[in-house]
Amino acid sequence: MGASTMNIEESFFSISWFFSAWVRLMEYHTRKKEVLDSARLGPRRLIISPPTDAGIPLLVQANAQGTTELLCFSDRNERKARNYSKKKRMDALTTQVKPFFKIPAADNTVSVVYANCFFDFCVDVDFNSIIQEIWRVLEPGGVLFAVYMAPPSGYRERGWEWTFARFRFLSHGCHPVTIVPHLIQGGMQILKDIPAVKLGFPIRYTVSEKPVHVV
Repeated sequence: MGASTMNIEESFFSISWFFSAWVRLMEYHTRKKEVLDSARLGPRRLIISPPTDAGIPLLVQANAQGTTELLCFSDRNERKARNYSKKKRMDALTTQVKPFFKIPAADNTVSVVYANCFFDFCVDVDFNSIIQEIWRVLEPGGVLFAVYMAPPSGYRERGWEWTFARFRFLSHGCHPVTIVPHLIQGGMQILKDIPAVKLGFPIRYTVSEKPVHVV
């Protein structure tokens, strides 16, 4: 396990005890957006997020007629996910454990990928290789939803950035990132890229699609 892998695995494990409350307070509106925006999409869906994301039950329930999988980067995070799933009675959710960053799916077989609080926890990682792997598994017309901490644009947002950089015990490595250029470079078409700021926290909501006809 490389340093970057350990960083995100450790981060997801460390925040799991409070992350559900964080999402309910700060990011729940973005998970509702995902439910609405993915309502007409295909049935095989993959979630890449901390294991106790309060939005997972929403996404699973919204895909009741399909299959929803949660990707975990270690056995201990999978145990966290299973315990949370049992607590929330998410019988339809399955978990997969793979090292960072491999997705256990064949080419062109996944309809939707939800990457929530994922990119902003990646430290010293090549986003292009991550997007290439997501591209590989997405079916033509498949969609990637991403919610992440974006570069700040105002005083309150810069305050959050300073706080997260100064107090690592709060952020556990979460930091502002920009992913749109990497998505475009990877061949994805941007459908939405909008701010979703809550209480001054600089959240970004980005939706991109793998073209049906790949050039």
